[in-house]
Amino acid sequence: MLGKLQQAFDNVELRKKILYTLAMIAVFRVGAHVPTPFVSVEKVEEFFRNTAGGMGGGVFAMVDMFTGGAFSQMTVMALGIMPYISVQIILQVMMPVVPALEKIRKEGEAGQKKIEQWTRYGTVVLAAFQSLGLGLLMVKQDLVSPFLADRPALFLFINMCAMTAGTTLLMWIGERITAKGVGNGISLIIALGIMAFFPQGIAQGWFQIQNGALATIWVPVIIALCIVTTVVIVLIQEGARKIPIQHAKRTVGRRQTQAQTNYLPLKVNTAGVIPVIFSSAILMLPQTILGWVGADRGAGASLGAWFSPFSQYNLYEAFNLQKESIFLLLKAANLYTLLYVILTAFFCFFYTAITFNPQDVADNLKKFGAFIPGYRPGKQTADYIDMVLTRITTVGAVFLVSVALIPEVISVAFEIPYGVAQFAGGTGLIIVVGVVLDTMKRIESQMLMGGYDKHKVTRGTGASSPRGPRSTGSRTFNRERRKPAGQKESAPADTEKEES
Repeated sequence: MLGKLQQAFDNVELRKKILYTLAMIAVFRVGAHVPTPFVSVEKVEEFFRNTAGGMGGGVFAMVDMFTGGAFSQMTVMALGIMPYISVQIILQVMMPVVPALEKIRKEGEAGQKKIEQWTRYGTVVLAAFQSLGLGLLMVKQDLVSPFLADRPALFLFINMCAMTAGTTLLMWIGERITAKGVGNGISLIIALGIMAFFPQGIAQGWFQIQNGALATIWVPVIIALCIVTTVVIVLIQEGARKIPIQHAKRTVGRRQTQAQTNYLPLKVNTAGVIPVIFSSAILMLPQTILGWVGADRGAGASLGAWFSPFSQYNLYEAFNLQKESIFLLLKAANLYTLLYVILTAFFCFFYTAITFNPQDVADNLKKFGAFIPGYRPGKQTADYIDMVLTRITTVGAVFLVSVALIPEVISVAFEIPYGVAQFAGGTGLIIVVGVVLDTMKRIESQMLMGGYDKHKVTRGTGASSPRGPRSTGSRTFNRERRKPAGQKESAPADTEKEES
């Protein structure tokens, strides 16, 4: 990997893109530490320290992980990029239902630009709504600076403007990275926010070990799980089912092409990390709202407690079990886990269905005279591709759900801090590994493209080509190629005389 990075920096064009991406990332990390105006930093730190293990701890920990610690500090980027992701979810869910949206999506580049524009507008509106909710929470919990403590309306307006601007800036940074940098900008922002949370998790684990709250045996266990889970993620993300494709013999004019065989690769996890991002984003909203609504009724009657990963309403408490060891895993069997499994599996199939159409693939194969051995072109081929895609997507969904639930299960069952358990798997590790793989692929493809362009330019210039410029393309050039070796070139006048 280090050798490939060195080769990437040797490419001038690619080096500019990498440096531009790093500059945008620096702006993102600086903005993540700019506090929201008129927020008491000391009170905010105390509030999150007290709620870390309470009813809302699971919700706040998840949001804080996606924002790289900006949420727990209530900075201008406390909402992160999640409003943008949420709007994308809403639009993609509406496309199969609303024919007008589906028609716009099929318009090509113009339709895609229109959908992106609507996504930007929706992000601003959703960010304003969520920032208003956070402002109400801060006013209710007395987290406002004394300067505006007696003027809550003014504070709510300033907080809404600041956090909405922070989310809009993040959205712009992500789009700039996608257009002028390397990789998918939105995914990079999410992955870097999660990676910025890793040092805090290491420090938290070290503190727990020093105080005796965490057994030392968990250190090698977490490291081993991290290595094994990373290898499994890479294998599944890169895994594909290759369907053999037979091309029939074709005759085009006087030219005849021979029959050949290649493969149609179907990825095991076609949706990538999108399902875990979507399901996490959806579960954040009801947890937060229900937690605030039910907070006045007491922790026992709080509706938000049902939707927390650390909910006390689980199978372990339902059966009143007092046994230890493997029975502790039943603490993770709660409503949050059930909804997370259902949503992740649903988005695996849903995203695969809207991005890969077996009928279109079958029609294209039929158009170019290709077929799958043993299946008729057309509907039978489409049904076969759909069957294979359903089976491998099921494997991908099981993989995503299993890996994503590892930190929740470990943290809930064995009372390990979530910041430490997240190294063993979970949404964060899936996103980070997936984004790193995708970014390296994009860099490699741009390196290959740059090398091809350089080779093409070298072959086309007269200075580097041993045969001189081929742009002349005339009878003179053809005669020069037929001249015997050692024959001297004719003078320009003689050449003109010959041609005349």
